[in-house]
Amino acid sequence: HHPKQLATVGKSLFQRAHGLCDDRHLAAELQHVKQVLRDNKLQVPRPRHRNRVKPATVDRLPAVLPYVRGVTDKIGYILKRASIKTYFKPPKKISQSLPSVKCHIPLQDAGVYKLDCDCGLSYIGQTKRSIGTRVKEHIADVKHRRSTKSAVAEHAEGSSHYIRFDQPQILAKESKFLPRMFREAIEIKKHPNFNREDGWKISPTWDPIINKLKAKPKSSAARHQDTVSS
Repeated sequence: HHPKQLATVGKSLFQRAHGLCDDRHLAAELQHVKQVLRDNKLQVPRPRHRNRVKPATVDRLPAVLPYVRGVTDKIGYILKRASIKTYFKPPKKISQSLPSVKCHIPLQDAGVYKLDCDCGLSYIGQTKRSIGTRVKEHIADVKHRRSTKSAVAEHAEGSSHYIRFDQPQILAKESKFLPRMFREAIEIKKHPNFNREDGWKISPTWDPIINKLKAKPKSSAARHQDTVSS
């Protein structure tokens, strides 16, 4: 064998010992390797430096930036010096900002909706099906006087008020269950309503924010004025 190849035998054995042995058996294994190298008249490598304790590092979230030539690359360089990984994404195309030319039928999405009554209160609901289908079910409940089954039917029967089934409002389009339930609970807190339940429980820590978003009830005259002006 070439002398340079023989010189690397000891280094390889030392590296193997460091990689396979734990702290309790490492010293004995290194001593054994040294003895084998001496018996075979091979070079014993110099002892390795003790592993330095690496300073604790803080995991940093990566930065995702839209790429702008001459600007984003400079920002990426600064973030790199702060040990922050940078990922560049292509700029948004104009076509992505334009609405689709396809005609979208209203009330065909799942989500959270609102039915107003002329008394100033509203019903907030959610459905995983189309909102239009759910509104038709409310109309059937009122028609057949299913007050025990439906809060909408109970309110329409007990108060003799007119519920605006012709003007359902989509508060949020959401097909996922958890986001839809939480959004319904938030909207119930926001609007004066005749719901039987408050929906999912939300932490009271959100109340100050929700209170700022609360809608004031409209009187019958105000609702009539909105209808006339529209």
